[in-house]
Amino acid sequence: MSMVPKDPDPSDGNAPEPAEQRGGFSRRTLLTGAAGAVLAAAAGAVTSKAQVTGVTPGGGAIPMRLPEGALNFLDRQQYINNMEVISFTPGVTVSVGEPLMSMFARGKQRLLPGGGGWLDISDPKKPVQIGGRPARGAAPDATGRGGRGRGGGGGEEGGGGTPRFGGCIVYNTRLKKWLAMSSAGQPITTSSPANPGGQYNEEVAARSKAYAGLRGIRTWDITDPTKPALLDEFSTGPTGWGTHMNFYDGGKYAYLAAGWDDQFFFENTQRTAGSGMMVVDLTDPAKVKEVSRFWIKGQRKGEEADYKKYWFAGDHAAWNGTHAAPTVPKRIEDGGRYGYGGHGAYGFVVYDFADITKPKAASQFLYDQETPGGVPYHTVLPIIADAAHPKLRNLVIGVSETIQADCREPVRFPRILDISDPTDPRIIGFFPRPKAPTDAPYADFCLSRGRFGTHNCQDWIAPGTARPELFTCAWDVAGARVHDLSDPTRPKEVAWFVPARDGNIEEYSTWWRGTSEGAFVEWDRNLIWLATHAGTYCLSTPALGKPVLEPRKVDHWTLPFFNAGWDDATPVAFYFGRGLIQTLG
Repeated sequence: MSMVPKDPDPSDGNAPEPAEQRGGFSRRTLLTGAAGAVLAAAAGAVTSKAQVTGVTPGGGAIPMRLPEGALNFLDRQQYINNMEVISFTPGVTVSVGEPLMSMFARGKQRLLPGGGGWLDISDPKKPVQIGGRPARGAAPDATGRGGRGRGGGGGEEGGGGTPRFGGCIVYNTRLKKWLAMSSAGQPITTSSPANPGGQYNEEVAARSKAYAGLRGIRTWDITDPTKPALLDEFSTGPTGWGTHMNFYDGGKYAYLAAGWDDQFFFENTQRTAGSGMMVVDLTDPAKVKEVSRFWIKGQRKGEEADYKKYWFAGDHAAWNGTHAAPTVPKRIEDGGRYGYGGHGAYGFVVYDFADITKPKAASQFLYDQETPGGVPYHTVLPIIADAAHPKLRNLVIGVSETIQADCREPVRFPRILDISDPTDPRIIGFFPRPKAPTDAPYADFCLSRGRFGTHNCQDWIAPGTARPELFTCAWDVAGARVHDLSDPTRPKEVAWFVPARDGNIEEYSTWWRGTSEGAFVEWDRNLIWLATHAGTYCLSTPALGKPVLEPRKVDHWTLPFFNAGWDDATPVAFYFGRGLIQTLG
């Protein structure tokens, strides 16, 4: 049956007056007159164009519409299951889980970076801040409005461009020194109500690109943690984005998530250019040297034909670049070969470092059911398996990140990958979706305001013997979640803590990132440290075991070669103007 409306029959008593008598035009007159010819031509042009562009020129876009059930306030209640709060340190947010090595230790003293200085967690019941100042938000982003938590700036720059010494914190056994390697880069171009387009706002993009600070890494001697000494400032490229989440375990090489120029395609609103992977030599951390670079064909301008083969090209949502450098379980100089990392929308990559000067991909794994937006692989954490857990050997956890607040893009959850064959990785399990507390004023975490999804997980280098079957991660608005991986095909949630929300619902920049930023597990004391925007929590759970609540010297670290040789007799010494090799003879 035709649904095309007919023109009214003038003989019908219910028909309206002819358009000419109403001072207007009928559809028939319009389409047969000169005016009709013009409008018909215009309509035809739009219709014709739509055949090429789709219903909406340029297509749809993230962020999508806000769900009707979203709260119009921030929930100030906390919720807990199978966990206990040991302490809370307001105003100091420790920097943990990004990157995967965060702790300094000497004797019974244990320090985590935070607040521009350290949080001394030796006594978990009474943490003490050393140096710095309580965090009051992050460095401004390119909008000039300020970021939130640790995401307000590119890398580890403090407010006003003052460098901070955070980043990778490890003991270099050969040099007998504690070192830090921090990131530096352009401010991010966050999407916000005032600027939904992020980097696609020309003014915001220009401010980010005009960043005059270092784009690369800084190396520090932190043998005396209260007096960090800057050793080197290494630029990965004056026109590149810089670096963000790097990997350095105290050996010869460091692996950087680096943008060395402005020739990388990048779709997501948060940056003006993408990044690849760079290897640098830290034999002398006062004289950093580039070793090699890696990127996926199609990432860079001049490779448009290959770029357009990817379904996300041009979508203004994909994180199509590295977010974190690869985790390298066995040092290359000790006979290792492979590293495991995420290349954003380009997928999970098994890096082959058989020739460290020419890295290549042993495999590039693209999940068949990937969705738009976000970071599919924010962090890749190899599971440190033992004889008691043979099912957990040759597995890595791909931790994802959701970018948009309020689930205005598909929510991402971690996946477990089998890398037994480095040329053919496969997903064998997904983490379940966390449920909202039954007594919360929202039915789903998508409605609680802010980002929902994983962010920073437990550190890989940590004190004690890792429990391979237990995994702790910060889930933004969903707090800290602990999962049992005994059956890696079906991770099971065993404990969680959702802290009270801070921020002001009227100020988007104070709540969009969610609540929980990172997690750190002390395996030898059965403690979890949760970094939130309001401060740092110390938590315990029966899943880990009875907590140790007094200071304790670290007996060993999660792998034998991590921080090997550290002790409370580590000399405190500094050097300026010369390389370490010269200084040590």
